[in-house]
Amino acid sequence: MAPKRSASKGKVDDAAIGEAEVHGWKLSKCTDSHLLDLVGKHLLQPRSVICWRGSAGESFPHEEGKEFVVFLPYVLRGLSFSVSDFFRGLLFHWGAQVHHLTPNSILHISIFVHFCEAFLGIEPHFDLFQYFFHLKPHPNDSKVDVVGGAGLQFRQRRKPKYIPYDLSDKVIDWKSMWFYIGNLSSSIPTRPLGPRVKKSNCNSKVSGGNEVNFVLGKIERLKADHQICGASVIAYWSMRRIQPLQRRVNLGFQYTGDADPSRYTRTKITEDDLKDRVLELLRNVPGTANIAGTFSAVKRPREVLFRVVD
Repeated sequence: MAPKRSASKGKVDDAAIGEAEVHGWKLSKCTDSHLLDLVGKHLLQPRSVICWRGSAGESFPHEEGKEFVVFLPYVLRGLSFSVSDFFRGLLFHWGAQVHHLTPNSILHISIFVHFCEAFLGIEPHFDLFQYFFHLKPHPNDSKVDVVGGAGLQFRQRRKPKYIPYDLSDKVIDWKSMWFYIGNLSSSIPTRPLGPRVKKSNCNSKVSGGNEVNFVLGKIERLKADHQICGASVIAYWSMRRIQPLQRRVNLGFQYTGDADPSRYTRTKITEDDLKDRVLELLRNVPGTANIAGTFSAVKRPREVLFRVVD
């Protein structure tokens, strides 16, 4: 149901806005034109594939059937549909829904997934993820936002052991850019009312272990030998024309090239578009992002560590 509008001024009724704020949602500004632009940039599948629709003018979501709500900045940061098993497993582990996360949380996960697959030559490793990151209520423990009330942060003293990058802090007015997606194969649970309810032990700290310590050594060698950073990872998945958090036929170390079925298009991304993509998501980006030492179907890792969220 669309909110009531004033016939004289064409503005949304104040009562509708108030109800939206109570529910933690902002009036949507996301139109079909915004979504067609994502399709044109090869970041979102066509409407005929995933049944998306804009929500401009709606004060809070009214899903139809098996639809779910997603935010446009999430797509810019690597989320696509159906979502990957690793991403879906994280949501289950945290007791979270997609809309509970912040855009930069999505980007942290996307960087981690593609770094594991294409640079480390492993499946996304849950214990390694838990070693580096924890989910923090926003703005605080006593008051948690309904939308964006869960933000990923590095654990204390762990960031120096990871690849370097600084996330952009210019995600402006993102809470008004939500839209609907057809829930393909029920990959996302039904949206509950209210903020995320924290699950016990969802942020259990991982101290290491043989597998984690082995991979930490590989990360240090990649940084020392090839100066791999977050910009390298974003540039590489953009060049491959994939979305890291989509359920794909081939993982990063199985990528077959221009004909890979995970690609959104065979058209190569231009150098200017690639630069703009990286600079939109990160700040303090080095002049050149190295992508040496990566894996694909023609350069498979000698050993693959398999570990996903149970």
